[in-house]
Amino acid sequence: MRFLVLLTLAACGSSTASVDASGDGTTADVVSGDPLASCTGQCKNTALTAAFKSTRTLDSAYFGVTSQDGSLHIEAYRRAGSGCPTMSSPTADYTLVISSMAAPTSTAPLTSPVNILDFKGDLLNNALGLAATMETLTPVAYSAGNFVAVDVNAVFSQGTVSGHLYATHCASLDG
Repeated sequence: MRFLVLLTLAACGSSTASVDASGDGTTADVVSGDPLASCTGQCKNTALTAAFKSTRTLDSAYFGVTSQDGSLHIEAYRRAGSGCPTMSSPTADYTLVISSMAAPTSTAPLTSPVNILDFKGDLLNNALGLAATMETLTPVAYSAGNFVAVDVNAVFSQGTVSGHLYATHCASLDG
């Protein structure tokens, strides 16, 4: 049980408290507070595996907030320019677009339209883009206006994208 609680804490970044629940002097760590409140260590890494004609890893991500409904627009990239994307940023080799994920309030899985864009031409057999046929987005951590961490599992007709993303807020992606 202690291992499971510690594993959960490592993944979610929650705080712990040691308690003597049985009254026999032994203690166990328990989760307290908001499970989405913090993101440390591996949680702050982006590693999404895009497995199609070729297999590639997307390694950076940013998000914006949609003014209409407060949903998140998240983009993950491979070989993107540094910093927030702008109109003059270099084109990334590949971009995963999560277009309208609800702002997380718990770790319950969410859905959103997900698309993969292949600007290099070697991932999708020279097609520019492809929409997911099924997606599961599991929030790991979220701080409004600062960061979002999500475990992604998206299925496409020609492959999959899965793994973890950590995205920081970019006003250039707000809409």
